[in-house]
Amino acid sequence: MSKQINFEDNIFILNTRIRMIRDLLILDADPDIFLDKTLTDVDFIDAALGVLLRDLIENTHLIGRNGQFYNLYETEQQFLGTLWDLANGPGTVSLSPYPVLKDKITLMREHALERQKTIEQYITTEEAPSSEPVVSSDELNELLRDF
Repeated sequence: MSKQINFEDNIFILNTRIRMIRDLLILDADPDIFLDKTLTDVDFIDAALGVLLRDLIENTHLIGRNGQFYNLYETEQQFLGTLWDLANGPGTVSLSPYPVLKDKITLMREHALERQKTIEQYITTEEAPSSEPVVSSDELNELLRDF
């Protein structure tokens, strides 16, 4: 039995988590308290984005699939910005003093860029919705004749 995935809700939750991290990076938070948790969250988001992309690629019959690719692409954009802020930002919770962690974030940025390229391939190869009506006016009249 295949599982049903609600891509829209999952992407929304990931966006919320990304915004929380971006807010943290703006504030003057104590890195002794928040740095480890932030890195764990970033690891989770990186992995979850990979899983969502894989599942979205595999789910070829999803209604609104192209829209979900766009949503996922925008989430990747937000994630990339957050990773940059984490590695280079002036906030107190920053990786500037930790070169080893910056390498890890650089690797995650590469993953996100690869996922974006993959998403771009699916967005551009998806068929555009037809502007013509699915049912002709004659067919519609025939269908509604007895009403």
